[in-house]
Amino acid sequence: MQLSGVYPSDVNAHIAGGHAGAAMHPNERRMAQEKPSTRERILEECRRLFNERGPAEVTTAEISAAVGISEGNLHYHFRRKEQMVEALFDAFELALERVAVPGRELERRSDAHRIYTSNWFNLIWEWRFLYGVSVYRLAPSLQPRLRRLTDKGQDHVRQFLRRMAAAGMFNCSQSDIDRLVINAWIVGTYWIDYLRSRQGVQTVTREHLRWGLAQVEALFMPFALPATPPKTALGEGEGQNYGHTH
Repeated sequence: MQLSGVYPSDVNAHIAGGHAGAAMHPNERRMAQEKPSTRERILEECRRLFNERGPAEVTTAEISAAVGISEGNLHYHFRRKEQMVEALFDAFELALERVAVPGRELERRSDAHRIYTSNWFNLIWEWRFLYGVSVYRLAPSLQPRLRRLTDKGQDHVRQFLRRMAAAGMFNCSQSDIDRLVINAWIVGTYWIDYLRSRQGVQTVTREHLRWGLAQVEALFMPFALPATPPKTALGEGEGQNYGHTH
């Protein structure tokens, strides 16, 4: 699926990696400046392997081999895989907060909602294993935390849209915003399930990520005022239409 030209070049760049206009949390800044500890390397490899195959399919032997340590050393830091998932969820909460509360410089841009949604989709991509139901069977203690985090994330999105409306960039009422947040959250959460169940997609790639972002973007466009440049039709240059079923 080829989607070049669907978004401005800077939005495509943000999809390829990084979160625009998002302030780095102090803990993230400290970790970026310091040499990663063994625990941090374990969690990074866990996230990579879990994203590729899911936590249930990854063994502790594979994790220790990927980090370059013994299984005994791995168990010194994490006795159970559930503890690894819980620690990753802690990092996910920090990352979500960073994306959900954008810097004011982003909100002054005419394409702020596009950058904002692309940042959310980068977050989904980087933590996609957490969007599977099986992970919460492995770590059931995370279910109430996920509900609280979802409520908090949706509230941040509502506040962002209210500021966009107040700045004259969106034409939407409070009821419009409430529906838009819920619908965008549904699509943003379950678009991968749709591709897998309806289109038979087994391996989700960044090209699929662009497709998912386009579905959420379509929800926002009716409310965007003319100051936001019109978006290129999705059909142009798109190799496959995942919304079409036979």
